[in-house]
Amino acid sequence: MRSRGSRAADRAYLIFASAVALIAVVAVGYLLWKTIEQTGETWSTYGIIGFVTGTEWVPTPAVGEALFGALPFIYGTLMTSFIALLIAVPTSIGIALATTVFLPRRWRRPVGGFINLLAAVPSVIFGLWGITVLVPFLRPALDWVSETFGGISIFGWHLFEGPVTAGSFFVTGLVLGIMVLPVITAIIREVLLTVPREQQEAAYALGATRWEMVKHSMLPWARSGIVGASVLGLGRAVGETIAIAMLLGNAPNIFSSILGPGSTLASVIALETNEANGMQLSALTSLAVVLFVIAFLVNVGARLLVSRGARGSGGARLRRVLVRVRRRPANAPGVPVDDSPVGGSADIWVPTRSAPLTITGSGAVSTSRRVRSRMAEGFIWGSLALGVVPLVLVMWEMVSMGLPALAPSFFTSLPPLDPMSYDGGISNALVGTLILMGIATVIAAPLGVLTALFISDVTRPTGWQARIARGVGFFVDVLLGIPSIVVGLIVYLGIVVTQQHFSALAGGIALAIIMFPIVVRAADEMLRLVPQGQKEAAQALGAPKWRVTWSIVLPAAGPGILTGILLGLARASGETAPLLFTSLGNQFFSTDINEPIAAIPQLIYNNTIQVQTPASLQLAWGAALVLVAIILFLNLAAALLSRRARPAEG
Repeated sequence: MRSRGSRAADRAYLIFASAVALIAVVAVGYLLWKTIEQTGETWSTYGIIGFVTGTEWVPTPAVGEALFGALPFIYGTLMTSFIALLIAVPTSIGIALATTVFLPRRWRRPVGGFINLLAAVPSVIFGLWGITVLVPFLRPALDWVSETFGGISIFGWHLFEGPVTAGSFFVTGLVLGIMVLPVITAIIREVLLTVPREQQEAAYALGATRWEMVKHSMLPWARSGIVGASVLGLGRAVGETIAIAMLLGNAPNIFSSILGPGSTLASVIALETNEANGMQLSALTSLAVVLFVIAFLVNVGARLLVSRGARGSGGARLRRVLVRVRRRPANAPGVPVDDSPVGGSADIWVPTRSAPLTITGSGAVSTSRRVRSRMAEGFIWGSLALGVVPLVLVMWEMVSMGLPALAPSFFTSLPPLDPMSYDGGISNALVGTLILMGIATVIAAPLGVLTALFISDVTRPTGWQARIARGVGFFVDVLLGIPSIVVGLIVYLGIVVTQQHFSALAGGIALAIIMFPIVVRAADEMLRLVPQGQKEAAQALGAPKWRVTWSIVLPAAGPGILTGILLGLARASGETAPLLFTSLGNQFFSTDINEPIAAIPQLIYNNTIQVQTPASLQLAWGAALVLVAIILFLNLAAALLSRRARPAEG
């Protein structure tokens, strides 16, 4: 019989975890409501349909009233995302196939991990690389395309019309495609790994080449997952802000040349919010709501498709692979299994144990099949190169340009007031970044872990508690899909405008909102992996619920939870967009969390966009090198901790 104190402690644990989870949800919900409340003037003036279909955006007209329409930015968002997916999806499929089938086994994991490093590069660094390297490199080729094909029109749309400007849909879509590449590749790779081994071996046994096995066995199985991964990449592209703001320009164009400038929902919010008030601020907030709705719908569709693709098409059921095979050569080792034709072939056979599964002999594969297979494999190797080359180029540019800036004084001195001076450092931005990371961790880590405990450990499996837990879980999933620029605007309207000043605290809260759902989902997954038998054994010995959680559940899931915290911190530390109108930045050294504070991503952005001298670009590249080093360190620590979490999975 448990004591009254033990039951009271359990009730206190339940109330505390539930209260923390609900407070976190209510606090973020309040900020969301403050944001939606700001849009009332826009809807009452233009209406939802009128605003969404409006084609003019004139905040400060010379005469007459200001005009606000969202269609140019919706078009820019969809156009850049379409170009990105057109580049990223086939390349991602090729890379995923290379790292699951075509590469030697010992190279698959290292090459896949190398591609994943692209995900660790913050968007502000891609924007910096695009402006300083990619745009000057592509400018002559784009000028030639404009001169050669500029007169061609499709239904009145001059797709390649000049003049070619520094910002363009094509270059932005290309950089965006490189950025979403690791996300799409990782998901497709995981889906391909679920294809049953027997199904692959059946295709080989029928005489299929390696490409034919992939085409008829693996790709049909993974179709839903590939579509879901592509849609998830679309969600990532739709919410991208800083790289687009740096590369695309700020011109609200519709059906203009893809070699010309444009604007997106996220980029116009980032570029105009600090200067906005009144009706313009309401219209920008309405753009954020439109962006959130688009990103939410895309992410929901992607998760449904990825979940369906991960389950496969009927478990381990073998598909019938319709591959035409030639007769077995007389000297080929094997055992005939059936003399009846399958798919128009005869003498179906399987290799003996001493023979390889893949038949490559010239007598087994016709010339046309061999040519098609070689062409497909060439595409796969080309896709792998296309994924590796940008990362190598970005890293090379960052090291070659940033390394000369690194010196002891680089970490101890302030940025120079003279933009032409090479003397200066990032001491204020480095300390400010660490302070922002600390604030975000202090807020997001305990709230995230306690929310995960509420979802998976505290609530009962049925009844009203289970319904509340599912509601909290759904809200967390919604937060996962919010673009970072929308998070920044939420905090700006809910905290900065209320306090009437920018601050490090506001910036830390914005980063904490980005971290929070990552921590919750990582902790929730690890808590569910703790064996139920261990918890039941402890409870059978009379241990109260809180003691079981403290002594059994948290130690077992601890490495995985810490991994999730580090991954969330790595994700948040490279964000620039939320800081543009929360912490704002500071030219001087400051550690006061109630005042504006500098951060490395902001320093890179400002030195690239607002200054852009040789000295400021060198400072930006040096800061980029430091920022990537911080993020890679966090990811490496997370990877090492994840190995310790594997016993819990067992």
